Amino acid sequence: MSEWSFENWYPSRFGADDQIGAFNLITPESILKAVRLVRTGVIYDLSFVIDQDIPIPGFHGSPFTNTQYTLENGVEWHNKRMGEMKNGYSAQNLRLSISDHTGTHIDQFNHIGELQPDGDYLLYNGIRNKEVVSTFGTSRLGLETMPPMIARGILIDVAGFKGVDMLPMGYAIQPDELDAALAAQGTTVEEGDVVLVHTGWGKHWLDPDTMMQGEPGLGKACGPWAVEKNIICWGVDQFATDPIPYENPGEALPMHISMLVKAGIRLMENVNMQEIVDRRIYEFLIVAAPLKIKGATGSPLRLLAIT
Repeated sequence: MSEWSFENWYPSRFGADDQIGAFNLITPESILKAVRLVRTGVIYDLSFVIDQDIPIPGFHGSPFTNTQYTLENGVEWHNKRMGEMKNGYSAQNLRLSISDHTGTHIDQFNHIGELQPDGDYLLYNGIRNKEVVSTFGTSRLGLETMPPMIARGILIDVAGFKGVDMLPMGYAIQPDELDAALAAQGTTVEEGDVVLVHTGWGKHWLDPDTMMQGEPGLGKACGPWAVEKNIICWGVDQFATDPIPYENPGEALPMHISMLVKAGIRLMENVNMQEIVDRRIYEFLIVAAPLKIKGATGSPLRLLAIT
């Protein structure tokens, strides 16, 4: 453990066979401690609504949904397979075709890899991608290995601390700004926390063209800060965690590499923070359970903050 570093990053901080990363810090004891934060029983929904017009990178592709059966034609299916429905019963459903990184979502460790000198890409814990990837995701590190997230959540309102509605496109948040915003709020980060960072960029959610042209984000130096604090997950109110344009030209999404590949710290994106920002709610129980999809690289989330 003491020998681990961002340069010497595998085996992981949590063992050579580990697949869950910093979620190892979620324990019965930590869950009970987080649950004790609940005083009012008020739930804040931190997820955006998914529809076919939401902002999403072309790499992931827009979600497609359509009504598969209506009540009117569904009755024909039921009559054929279940016998004639004499009590007026029918049912209808919706068929979904979406990326596992749609809307408010969490990234899994098989989502990002780092190219090595030998030409192979390595995933979390030094796993060679070509040895585990297939037509149906990956045989290791798939979403089915991710436990539910039940923890203490912390909001860091960086935009509010700097006195703006939103940070400018390409702005790279630095650790000293996180620390200063925390101090101004009277909030501290503890081991095992989920840290939500408010940039204000989520205000563009209903304007996909603006939202997808770029974003503020977490600067590269926030990686060591996260490891030092021993957090388990970041959440941001934009689509890619890192600033776009890049903090350093040609260095694409370094927080994705340092967190998902090396440190075992997950990323949540498109978190809807506006209500807790407006109410200045900086500490809460946070709960999310990703869809248990074998081999998947992420999952849409219904993300809840409870006070």
